[in-house]
This record gives sequence, structure tokens and C-alpha cells, in this order.
Amino acid sequence: MSTTEKKKPKKEKSAEIDLKKLKEEKEVSDEKLKLIEASIKGLEITAEELKSTLPAVDAIIVKEDLSKDQRAVLELEFEEELPAWVKRPWMYIKPKKDDQVESWLQSWSAIVLDYSRIFVIHIININDLRSVHPFNNKELGKRLTLAQVRSVIDHLVQQNIARWLDEDTKTRARIYWKSNDEWADALLDFMIETGRVVEVHSLYDLTQMNEKWGNLPADDLIIVCEMLVERKVARWLNKEKTIIQFEADKVF
Repeated sequence: MSTTEKKKPKKEKSAEIDLKKLKEEKEVSDEKLKLIEASIKGLEITAEELKSTLPAVDAIIVKEDLSKDQRAVLELEFEEELPAWVKRPWMYIKPKKDDQVESWLQSWSAIVLDYSRIFVIHIININDLRSVHPFNNKELGKRLTLAQVRSVIDHLVQQNIARWLDEDTKTRARIYWKSNDEWADALLDFMIETGRVVEVHSLYDLTQMNEKWGNLPADDLIIVCEMLVERKVARWLNKEKTIIQFEADKVF
């Protein structure tokens, strides 16, 4: 290229998305729109402004958050999943023989997973867990001890389907009743089925769609989105990784 030839101006990232059209087609506040535009252009965003694009920290759904009718339906579903042995007092005593301990741990671990899945709980507090049936069986007058519950969660941790969030006290654990890979599939499927795959979303937006993955802890939601970016079906629009755009042309 000669020195007299002009280089083609670089295409700004903001030109890749029609912000005006986004405003018209999607309910986005002017304030939020300014943040999206600033992020795309690489401008500085204050910590306070950034909060509007972030998911809630350690989002958790607990039974008390549900309506009375919702809770009744889920409790019935959970009750139907319970094995007959929850009515046996001896299941509330941890065996001493190794082969029996393994079976005991597997049995209670399955109930923890069912409980978490049915009530859409991603983070469990073991003190709260001990207060609900069948971990606290009022009919039998039996209740698992803290040590017993910890041993059950430890068993899930060893299988890589749980992790302690506080290794010192072991009171809160992340339960992976569905893997992050599966959540990534579910998120992408939802975006395609609802036509939202052509939209721009902040992480906060994803938590407001009344979907089970919307209640994932913030760090896991970011991991799920990062998986989609690695699959090249989405890309981050800002360096903070709080605003994501799906690559619609690569999805279909």
C-alpha cells in the first residue's frame, strides 16, 4: 500500500448493533440503553451503573418464596418421589460398616438432589435442610444430625455434583442437580424458541425471565454464558462480561 492510500476506517463495535431498533423492539430503558452503548464502545462505567447489568449474587429460591398453591404442588411432587424407607427409623442412624455407609450416603444423596431439583434450589443451607421433611421426620420423631447432613453433602462433593461454599464451617453448598453444560443448552434452546436469540441481554435480564437457569448463582450464570461464547454461538459485548449477544446467524 502506498503512503498516499488511505486506510479504511475501523468499524466501530457499536455499529454492529442497531441501538435505535433495539429500543423500539425491546423494552429497554433509556438508562439501560446508554449503559449497553457505553459498554460496546468500551467507555468507562461506574460500579453503581454496572449493577444494573449484573445478576443477583447467590440467587436462591427457597420454599418460603413460593405461593401457597405452588408450594403445595411441589411438596406433593416431592412426596411422591420419596422412597418408602423414609418411614423406617433405622435410616436416620448412620451405619458403621463401610459397605452399609456407602449405601446409606447414596440413598440420602438422592433425596437431596430430588429436593433441590423439584424446589429449584441451587444453594442449600444445611440448617434449613434439617428443618424440612424427610430430613426432619416429625412423624417418626427422627432428624438427621448436622454431622450426618455434612457427610451426605461430602458424598455429593466427592461425586462432583456439589461443592461447599464455606469449607471452614460447611453450612452452605452449591448443588449441581443439573450440570452447567445442560444449563447452557437450556438457555440457548429458550432463546431460539422464544425468538430472543436476536436480542442483546445483560446478565440481569437473564435472571428476570422466570426460567430455572435465571436463579443460578451469579458466578455459575457467567460460566454458562461463557460456555456459549466458547461454542461461538454468543459473544460478550463488554469487557466486564455482563452483556451478551447471541450469534443468530451461527445458531440456525
